[in-house]
Amino acid sequence: MASAQLDLAILAAVVRQVGGESSQVAHVLELFRHRLIADGQQPVQTLYVYRSAGSAERSSAPPGPDAIPSARPRLLLAFLSADAAVGFAQRTGLSRSPRLLTISPARALAVLLQQSGLSALHIAYDDVPASDGLPVGWRLSRTELLAMFAIDSGVV
Repeated sequence: MASAQLDLAILAAVVRQVGGESSQVAHVLELFRHRLIADGQQPVQTLYVYRSAGSAERSSAPPGPDAIPSARPRLLLAFLSADAAVGFAQRTGLSRSPRLLTISPARALAVLLQQSGLSALHIAYDDVPASDGLPVGWRLSRTELLAMFAIDSGVV
């Protein structure tokens, strides 16, 4: 339970840091929960994020002079179950040894707010890739999240 409270405190601090209304944290998390229910999913306390080996190095290293920016926007892909996360990683060949991290919904929202390079949080409902390569699910854009916390998107 202490972990959940810590994650709420982290989200509230991030919201304040980027100029938002931290009083909206509970309301936004309730909207998150209701969206999952509306889509026929069970609300969860833990999301599973697949991370490929080397992604931390790529994201923290400054781009070289010949670096070509990706045309595809970055997103945080999270799964409702560990099996779905690992199944997707194996099915799509993203890595030989997928590294699975757990993250709470509050922490996932904090990451989306903190990392301006992320365009969205995609909650995958299964592990079968659709035509766009991502599993069927719900995509919460960074712009939508900023609006939920009354944050001016031009500032962050």
